[in-house]
Amino acid sequence: MSFLFKSHVEKLTLATLLLILTFASTMPALAFEAAENAKWQGNAKSQLRLIAAKTEWLGQKQLFAGIEISLAPKWKTYWRTPGDTGIPPFFDWTGSENLKMAKVMYPVPGRFQDPMGMTIGYKSRVTLPVLLKPEDPSKPIKLKLTAQYAICYDLCVPVSTYQNLTVNESEAQRFAPVLSMALALTPKPVETVTDGLGVQTVKMSKEQDKSSLTLDVLVPPSSQKVDLFVEGPDGMYVPTPKLVKRAEKSDKPLLYKISLADVDEPHKFKGLVLTCTLRADDLAVVQPCPVR
Repeated sequence: MSFLFKSHVEKLTLATLLLILTFASTMPALAFEAAENAKWQGNAKSQLRLIAAKTEWLGQKQLFAGIEISLAPKWKTYWRTPGDTGIPPFFDWTGSENLKMAKVMYPVPGRFQDPMGMTIGYKSRVTLPVLLKPEDPSKPIKLKLTAQYAICYDLCVPVSTYQNLTVNESEAQRFAPVLSMALALTPKPVETVTDGLGVQTVKMSKEQDKSSLTLDVLVPPSSQKVDLFVEGPDGMYVPTPKLVKRAEKSDKPLLYKISLADVDEPHKFKGLVLTCTLRADDLAVVQPCPVR
């Protein structure tokens, strides 16, 4: 398989492939009740609701929807880049009215070691903020959401649900605290290292005919919980970064490496712009990471 087309699908197990096929056959025959009152819909394993509020983001009040997912104990769902196995969520806003833009954002995820590899996602409960832009700000937005996502424990179950919500910007206040909390957990977009947090450089190297990426990462010296997630363009698969060097309570960069030994045509990483999401305790940023 060509490097440019290598993705998470290449690593899926038979069970996961069957899960993908099941998504296509489990669409509900009837749409759910309109979520005007933000009612939870689902079952004992997973529930979802659609909410909205106007709250602050990047220094200004903005209008957001929120996709809230509540999971039963020990169950999980996946991030936009699910890791070695898994299926990213899919959200479709077709049929919405007065909607110019709906940008789904993702709070910092966790990592989970499964028998089939490392996966990335959420447990317990997560709210995904959705930045909204209306065609006409003087009119309400009528959202129609089709959500498809996987939930997993010992087995994986596909979930398909429909939600409707009318958003009046002047009335969207009830769920502001929920969305404010979700946004506090969402990485802030930056272009480079900001306030001592970010990826300084990404360099490609080769040792004994094995290629790898080396990343110099800055975090506050007092940081306890640090994690780095690296994504390729257009869903391209990028192996998990490994921390190889850290000086405790130092302002020197952390050293991460990404092995490309199992990647076809690794030389094509050169010149790509990856997406790096960096978490250091309660701080998180997302930034473009060009490979030099």
